[in-house]
Amino acid sequence: SYIGRLAENDAIFDGSAILINGQGQVGRGGDSTTFFVLGKQPVGQFPPAWDVGLTGMCVGEQRTLVVPPELGYGSKGIPKRGIPPDATLKYEIKLLTRNGDGLPR
Repeated sequence: SYIGRLAENDAIFDGSAILINGQGQVGRGGDSTTFFVLGKQPVGQFPPAWDVGLTGMCVGEQRTLVVPPELGYGSKGIPKRGIPPDATLKYEIKLLTRNGDGLPR
């Protein structure tokens, strides 16, 4: 599961299962699971920093990734998702399971 925020103002721009002011979901529509394969994401699905920052992560582990623009979405950003150009991003990530080899812990 994860939550993505802008480092500048802590505004949420994405997440796996979050509500804003008790209504309207951002991101994955209430599904707390996200399928992710290191080094094999479609362009723009997740920032390149995830490939580096999640390597070696253990099931149940939580990490905070602070992503500079160069490893995020760069000078273009993704305005339709609320990510401005040259934004530093902050992700809070918890690995629930790996390769489907068990139930979430």
